[in-house]
Amino acid sequence: MRLVVAQTPRFNSYVEGVKWLLGGLTRGDVLVLPEYWIGTAPLDGGGFRGYVEALAEVAAAFGGVVVGGAVAVERGGAVKNVCPVVGREGLLTWGEKIFPSAATGERGWVSRGSRLALFGAAGWSVGCLVCVDLLYPELARRLALSGAEVIVNPASVSADRRGLWASLGVVRAFENSVYVAAALGTGYGYVDGRRAEGGSYVATPNGLLTEFGSEPGVYAADLDREEVAYARRRRRYLEDAASMPEVHLNTYGI
Repeated sequence: MRLVVAQTPRFNSYVEGVKWLLGGLTRGDVLVLPEYWIGTAPLDGGGFRGYVEALAEVAAAFGGVVVGGAVAVERGGAVKNVCPVVGREGLLTWGEKIFPSAATGERGWVSRGSRLALFGAAGWSVGCLVCVDLLYPELARRLALSGAEVIVNPASVSADRRGLWASLGVVRAFENSVYVAAALGTGYGYVDGRRAEGGSYVATPNGLLTEFGSEPGVYAADLDREEVAYARRRRRYLEDAASMPEVHLNTYGI
């Protein structure tokens, strides 16, 4: 699989963002965009449909499937953080951010999600975890046990957390025998003054990490299914997790 990660600035609208993307797009099988790459203002139903239509144009030019970052969408009086998966024919499926960030205050205006996206592309099974959902190992394991070979992570991470995020990707990839690909935004500030300065990467099932620096751009990586097969033959972590015995907690003096 040819996986492409877009490390983008934060744009004022999806029209502006898509124009930037189309100006530097390479072809591939899966394109991953960052979280809130078109801003944090919630889209209504019509705005979300327009966004998906614009991503379908990107998918046609790209030649594969677009993971449309993660955007705020208002539905039924609640705002969810939604990760649309789009092909040239339109919306294929979507996921939601299960745990909006408490640390950044996102949880004060975004409701908890309940849906993880798992989809096929180029003969691979791909799952999506939005930003801090990657910090919950139960979610990554759920996707891996459901067949995911790649987990993509549209995210927005401050520069002081870049090293942590790369380490997290390596661990999730290794413990689940999957690839993990994170698409991070760059060149903008958080309300508390911290900066987002990229740090997108691809981590392999066998502990290797390719990082893409701080500059805006579109970065490609070729994934090898034998990396996944080797990891699963050698370590069998997923087999063990699927057949987890009943484990008793013996406590004393608590």
